[in-house]
Amino acid sequence: MAVDKAALREALAYYRAWNEAEFVDQVRNAGKKTPEEKWQEYQTLFAFGLLIKPESSPAVQRQSAREWQAYLERIRHFEAKRRSHG
Repeated sequence: MAVDKAALREALAYYRAWNEAEFVDQVRNAGKKTPEEKWQEYQTLFAFGLLIKPESSPAVQRQSAREWQAYLERIRHFEAKRRSHG
């Protein structure tokens, strides 16, 4: 399958221009957004990331659950020791 180099160069040029415009916009608006607006943007970006994240296999999900359980047990053990030794 041949790649249309001219189309690829054109797409890259548009991408660079878009990145440049986005950067200029960020610089121009630096310090103008409230913390609430920034938080909302972060939440929107995070939600988008969750939408495009590939689903883990059941084996990976089980391993992750075991790791979190072991971590939680270590935290409980640490907290129990910390409370007993005041």
